[in-house]
Amino acid sequence: MPPSLKIIKNMEKYRQAAKLEINVLEKINEKDPHNKHQCVQMLDWFDYHGHVCISMELLALSTFDFLKENNFLPYCMDHIRQMAYQICLAVNFLHINKLTHTDLKPENILFVNSDYTITYNAEKVRGRGRASFITLFFTYAKVQGGRILSQGTVSTRHYRAPEVILELGWSHPCDVWSIGCILFEYYEGFTLYQTHDNQEHLAMMERVRGPLPSTMICKTR
Repeated sequence: MPPSLKIIKNMEKYRQAAKLEINVLEKINEKDPHNKHQCVQMLDWFDYHGHVCISMELLALSTFDFLKENNFLPYCMDHIRQMAYQICLAVNFLHINKLTHTDLKPENILFVNSDYTITYNAEKVRGRGRASFITLFFTYAKVQGGRILSQGTVSTRHYRAPEVILELGWSHPCDVWSIGCILFEYYEGFTLYQTHDNQEHLAMMERVRGPLPSTMICKTR
């Protein structure tokens, strides 16, 4: 099977980000040479006229694209259980090796094979796609973390943890929050926190989870 090729635009900020990504992918290859922990494998990388090119294994649809092509019908519970286990396996591997993904979302989780069978869904009165292989891979794990909280905004909005919004720094727990949001989306077929505003986002969190801890509120500006 031919590899896939990720091409990074020839701009300094993108080149710097690409170098960080390559460092992380090299660490993943070193720590998991037999590819047992569900993280994408980098085959090689090279510089082409200033464009950093990263060669990776070729994967299938992302879990978001599969959901979209299935008219956003939720995944069945058996598949969600398998996917949840494999996502947690991969994230645990990253955290053990002092890496934090920081951008977990359905678009960044890919099927190895997205073939499916069609089943009749009486409730929705339409066919439903079903993946035959549920093994998942991350497009990349991109940021180093650890016990010391790092500053800055990370994660795509809808999967962003409250401590990130409150500018309290982030570490491994921000990945765990994202996983919860992702599994909800697999189960319901829509995003839990559909907003683009910080205050509305926090209000929605409180509606779902209850009041934010006073310790967090006292520390944020």
